[in-house]
This record gives sequence, C-alpha cells and structure tokens, in this order.
Amino acid sequence: MFATLARLLKRLHAGQRGQTLIAGMMFMVVIAGGAAIAVDTGSYISHRRSLQNAADAIALAASQNLPASGDALGVAEQWAEMNGVEPGEMSVTITQQSLPSEPNPKITVELTVDHGLTFMSVLGMNSAEIEVSAAAIITSPGGSDGLMPWSVLEEVKTLADPGDPVVLKYDSNDVQTGNFGALRLDGNGANIYRDTIKFGSESGLCASGVPDCDDPSTVQTQPGNMTGPTRQATDYRIDNTALACDTWEETVIENGDGSHSIRPECNPFTAGGNEDSLRLIIVPVIDSLCNGACYVTVVEFALFFLEGYGEGGCTGNDCEIEGRFIQSNTNYGALMGVYDAGTFAHFVRLVN
Repeated sequence: MFATLARLLKRLHAGQRGQTLIAGMMFMVVIAGGAAIAVDTGSYISHRRSLQNAADAIALAASQNLPASGDALGVAEQWAEMNGVEPGEMSVTITQQSLPSEPNPKITVELTVDHGLTFMSVLGMNSAEIEVSAAAIITSPGGSDGLMPWSVLEEVKTLADPGDPVVLKYDSNDVQTGNFGALRLDGNGANIYRDTIKFGSESGLCASGVPDCDDPSTVQTQPGNMTGPTRQATDYRIDNTALACDTWEETVIENGDGSHSIRPECNPFTAGGNEDSLRLIIVPVIDSLCNGACYVTVVEFALFFLEGYGEGGCTGNDCEIEGRFIQSNTNYGALMGVYDAGTFAHFVRLVN
C-alpha cells in the first residue's frame, strides 16, 4: 500500500515539474517579447527625436532667407542633406506675409521617414512611419524690455544706412523742441534715468500695431540734458565692457550682403552669452519728438553698438550720445511683431 502511494506521489511531482518548466518557458517568451518591443520602441523614439531636431534646424536656417522663396527653399535642401534627410522624405511649404492673417513670412518643413524595426518584425511589423514638422518665421521685433532710455526718430532711421553713426541723445547745443531724445521708460527722475542706462529698462514697450502685446506702445519723454547721470551711466557701460568686445570691429561682423552678425563671444542676448558685452544696446524708434514732457509712439526697435560721446564729450552743455546701427537677424528675446523689410533688426523663431 505504501509503495503504491509513493509511486503516485512521484508521478504527481514529475507532472508538476513539467508544468513549471512549460510555464517558465512561456514566461521567458513574454519577457523576451517585451524586451524586444522595448528596444524597438526606444529606437523609434530616439529616431523621432533626432528627426524633430533636424526639422527644427532646417526650418530655422531656411527662414533667415525669407521672404525670398527660392533662397529659403535652397537653404532647406542644403540643411536636409547635412542632416541625412533624403529629398523624397521632405516637403516644404512657404507662406508669404498677408496682413492681417499672416503677419510674418513662414516656412513649414515636414519630414516623413520609415523607421526599420528589428525585433518586432517577427510579429509582421518591419517598419513604422515617423512624421515630424517644424515651422519658423522671420519677424521684426515687436516688443522688449532691457531698453535704453534714448530714442531715434523714424525719419533719421529711414535716411541712415546700416553701420552709420547716429545720435541717440542730443545735447543743449542741438536740442529738439525742448527734448533731447531721452525717455521715461521706468519712471521720472535723473536717478531712474541713470539706472535704466546702466542696466536696461525693467519695463517693456511694444511697437505700434503689434497684436497680443500687453505693454504700451507710447512712452513719455524725459526733458532735460541730465549731463551728470548720462555721463555716469554711459561710462559704466563703456568701462565694464569686456576688452574683447569694446570696438565695432571686435563685436560686429560685416557680411558681404551688407547685413551684420554679432560675434558669438560678444553676444549678450543668447543663453550663456557674454553679459559683459554692454555696448550692444536696444533703442526705441519713435515717430516724432515734442515740446516738454509728452507722449510719443514707438514704431519699432533698433540694435546699436554704443560708440560713446560726440565731439564735445559729456560736460556742461555738451553731452551727445552716438551709436551705430546694426542690421542683423539677432533674436534678443524680443516679442515677435509684424515683419517689416525696412527695419534693421529681424530675427527668426520657431512657431506652432
């Protein structure tokens, strides 16, 4: 009797071991399948991320040539080749400015690429399609803070060429209807005016006609020569500028087409840029000057290299400030506005 029971238990134990082996093998198959899916999924996500980066780079590079469609398309094709994108994998759409619905020229890049699957092919899936897109515009600065409390008349800017020196603040020997070109960006008073020159405005302004801007497009003038505060603040900017960025030639690259680029080592507007490049400044362009403290309209913004004082220096009645126009595609963190071919400053930006 005991022998019969022992044989029965032995057979039962052997059956359990067989079932355990089968279950273990099935579990290993599931784990292996899950790992295979994870590997292919990770590869797909990585490929998609690199393609999105490529689309962004192509759109940004091409948008710098807008609104010239042919030039923009040519640059897009060059950058696609640089990023390993085949011609048949990319489509490009250029949308020209059409006010008010399209305030800025725009280029849209769409990439469609087949991604090969390694492990999931056993399930009949050999590839998966990746679709990414990117759009970029070229625009004129629509608004900004960090401004100088000086100004340039629109008519003066219109007559000037890129690189020309212009007066940013007049003195008592060349006064304009009771004003000297100074603005009350952060408030009234000589001390506020001085600090705004040294550090840039805390308040923002918008160019007139820019949609969806919460900052004003009008600003009050600051009458008075204010020789002392002007000299103290301007000396601060000049004296604290990095030695490698304290001349026009060191800071600005003059391109063959007449435009300018800022040398990367002197660009204070990029992430991680040179914060000691204090002679690159942003100045409002206004429609007119007036008599006494009154409101003027900001029509655009201009990028300048701060040259310094006029011939008389900054003492007594003499305190003229001069700067040189920069024509570039530099994005200095400005709010995008409405593209105007007549503005010296443009920048490109990715949009939805």
